[in-house]
Amino acid sequence: MHRTRQVVVALAALVAVAGVALTDAHNAPTCAQGNACVSSCRAAHNQCRIATKGSASCDAQLQACVQACVKG
Repeated sequence: MHRTRQVVVALAALVAVAGVALTDAHNAPTCAQGNACVSSCRAAHNQCRIATKGSASCDAQLQACVQACVKG
């Protein structure tokens, strides 16, 4: 049950980061903002990998998150 909670928390972090990146899409991000967004994606990815013991689904979530940062 604890592992499931960790997965939910990691996924929630990814959704939150992607949501921030998407809601700020109308603002041209500075390089620093883009770097912070990608860093947040990587941190959430690391948490996901730990919570899921290396699940490949975390990699797809990382890719989507980073793409949202780039589009932002």
